[in-house]
Amino acid sequence: MSEVLSKREIEVLESVIKTFIQKAKPVGSRFISKNYNYEISPATIRNVMMDLEEKGFITQPHTSAGRIPTDKGYRYYVDGLMGIEDLSSGEKQEIQKELRRLNNTVESILDKSCKGLSKISNLIGVVLSPRFYSGKLKKIDVVKINENILMVILSIESGLVKTITMELKHQVKSNVLEETVRVLNERLHDLTLKEIQDTISNRMRDVSVEGEDLIQQFVNSADKLFVIENEHIHLGGTKNLMNQPEFTDRQKLETILELIDDQKVLIHKLNDYNDDDDITIMIGSENQEEQMRECSLVTAKYKIGSVYGTLGVIGPTRMHYPKMISLVDYLAKEIGNTYNLNYS
Repeated sequence: MSEVLSKREIEVLESVIKTFIQKAKPVGSRFISKNYNYEISPATIRNVMMDLEEKGFITQPHTSAGRIPTDKGYRYYVDGLMGIEDLSSGEKQEIQKELRRLNNTVESILDKSCKGLSKISNLIGVVLSPRFYSGKLKKIDVVKINENILMVILSIESGLVKTITMELKHQVKSNVLEETVRVLNERLHDLTLKEIQDTISNRMRDVSVEGEDLIQQFVNSADKLFVIENEHIHLGGTKNLMNQPEFTDRQKLETILELIDDQKVLIHKLNDYNDDDDITIMIGSENQEEQMRECSLVTAKYKIGSVYGTLGVIGPTRMHYPKMISLVDYLAKEIGNTYNLNYS
């Protein structure tokens, strides 16, 4: 908030934003005078509105209409004027109950989180699967499918299990296979998948066992075995946009739906926030993506074991920021709590 506003300007700006968020209609000076106890006349309020418009905080959509906030106005509000609206106890209990059902897998937890985001926000909920390449390997298991095919099972600290088949160059005795698995676990345990990819060759260089050829095959296959795709995104509540007045304009609606269809763009955008510790809010024109210029995105980072991911809500710039911030923050913490209950 580098620009300094007077007390009256702040009061009027906050009134315009709160009213517009609630009613989705341009706000006039007379309405503010009647509904907010500022003890100043509609004429004075009107003059203040003109000053705010000149400074770029509000705008008049058409002649004789009231004013609506600009992206700059929302940013000023978010950065210093708004309070935080906590979730109700009922909303918190609903989230906890759904997330902590028995037999939850990690992906199930993320999917339920996405549904909780969309249901409570009445906007689009989005959850990006975590960066599992930073997850630590806990154990390698190998199952012999037939004489030429192995199933390699990777157990990651974060509750994820990856299975992949590997074709053998020649037949391997059971005792050789067991010794190979022992050595792999001994030298790779507790390393991240990325560390394994980068260093497995050096870590296995001095191995002297009967199954050296098999060890070398694991080394040569590292880029295939120890890569876990994290580009999976959970989306929910797309239909909620149709209930928002901003998107009765078919062209605006189609633009944001294009973004949802092109998930690579959305994944890239969410990945940008994975290293941020705090809540991130991008408002309208602050988004580089053309499809997001009519929307705001509120995100938070969640942690599962040793890995991180991003969740958030997408909606019009008119979204109720105080509630959305509480929602994404609470769900991010609950994902971690649920994981700890299920996998600790």
